[in-house]
Amino acid sequence: MKDITRVQSIDRAVAILECFSEEKKELKLTEISERLGLNKSTVHGIISTLKYHGFISQDEETQKYKLGIRFIGFGDLVVNSLNIRNVAVPVINEVCDKIEETVHVAMLDGTDVVWIEKRECNKSIKTSTTIGARLPAYTTADGKIIICYQSKDRIKTYLPKRIPKHTKNTVTNKGEFIKKLEEMKKNGYTIDNEEYVEGIKCVAAPIFDHDGKVRFSLSTTGPAFRMKDERVKEIIVIIKEAANEISRRIGYKE
Repeated sequence: MKDITRVQSIDRAVAILECFSEEKKELKLTEISERLGLNKSTVHGIISTLKYHGFISQDEETQKYKLGIRFIGFGDLVVNSLNIRNVAVPVINEVCDKIEETVHVAMLDGTDVVWIEKRECNKSIKTSTTIGARLPAYTTADGKIIICYQSKDRIKTYLPKRIPKHTKNTVTNKGEFIKKLEEMKKNGYTIDNEEYVEGIKCVAAPIFDHDGKVRFSLSTTGPAFRMKDERVKEIIVIIKEAANEISRRIGYKE
């Protein structure tokens, strides 16, 4: 059945915007046209409109297109509209000062986890994540602690057909992976023990909203040589307490 609620030109405008990525920041008209399977005149018309409104800009020398600065203002608006971000800032600042490692707040967006706030530590060797960066949820501690609170059937939708082996510690067996998710939910935290990036460990805890649902997470990430077992035990307590505090501040009642 045809979806009468959608507008084709807007669908195409969105598809054009999604052609741009970290790897492809600038694109020629021909590249966009070929990628989408649309004729150049159609693409040019939509791009011209986006350009007029500031969502696309064009290099006069190369004639290549890129995303426009209009998105900067919308990005701030979206992030600032998330009450969780404003509530979390003082908490993550306190946690970062206490444990001296980078602290993040993340949320689920589709099957990805997206980082929406952070505070980096001042140490010379540290982990750094860009606000707005995203990864498949199943690959990160942040994502796993969120999806482990979903139903069993829903959890399966977050996993690929075959889980790739990123490091020697990556759990690739789906049955074992799901069992670990159950343990995470029972414990109320998760540890990424160099499972996605060798040399990096992460501890994450869930943030509950006023409905008791987990859509956000609080985590800290650091180099494995600093995140020894005893230190991780201390961090787990701190991260769980901080996540609970953020949960209370956004209306969660146990």
